[in-house]
Amino acid sequence: MKNDSINQYFALITGGSMGIGRAIAYECAGRNMNLLIVSLPEPELEITADNIRKKYNVIVHTLAIDLTERDAPEKVYAWCKENHWQINILVNNAGRAGTAVFEDSSFEYNDIRIQLNIRALVCLTYLFLKDLKILDRSYILNVGSFSAFYSIPYKSVYCASKAFVLRFSRALNAELKNTSVSITVVCPNGVKTNPDTYKRISTHGLLTKLVILSAEEVARIAVNGMFKNKVVVIPGFLNKLLLIISKVIPPGIAERRIVKIFKKELI
Repeated sequence: MKNDSINQYFALITGGSMGIGRAIAYECAGRNMNLLIVSLPEPELEITADNIRKKYNVIVHTLAIDLTERDAPEKVYAWCKENHWQINILVNNAGRAGTAVFEDSSFEYNDIRIQLNIRALVCLTYLFLKDLKILDRSYILNVGSFSAFYSIPYKSVYCASKAFVLRFSRALNAELKNTSVSITVVCPNGVKTNPDTYKRISTHGLLTKLVILSAEEVARIAVNGMFKNKVVVIPGFLNKLLLIISKVIPPGIAERRIVKIFKKELI
């Protein structure tokens, strides 16, 4: 095992104990990167860290924290500074999806998605950016969603939050064009992360099942895109094709179709 030192670099991954975040953690570890995994205080966090340590010769540290808490981003940053860990890759993956009729959903339901999908991502990016800029090369990978390109009923706050992530990433990447920092946003469509997610996605029909990718595939494509300095990464050829086709479909027809598809998730 390598020795911990101030000169070693780490990839910091939020929401890294399950789903796409866990897959990105494994992908990075497989490329010989040390990891800082930040996630909710649940058993999966230490289980993931232990499994990665056993499989790869990398350093893994964990921080159990709820990123919806107002001072959580500052606590994450302070944790890294206090331990003299140099971050050269920041992966903003933590997020919350879900399906609900907006007026029937709770205040907390919507607030959590805003705090996690938007505020935590922006605050962590802001806090770590000045440290990333002093390195010869550094990266920020933001995990968005294919839904960022659409207005999706019953996922109104979620798709709007991911549209924010897409626009924020592109705008900030342009601001940082002449710096050492590259920002990539990955926008996956359906992803096989857990049985509940797969069950929900399966209600969409055959075409949607054809475009689903595994979390491991998404992670590999995302990290490859990040290192190639791509700004927007859409995993899967069929998903790229769908996005092109959707641009020529009249908005009214597209909206009616989207309503029918996503209303099924409420059943």
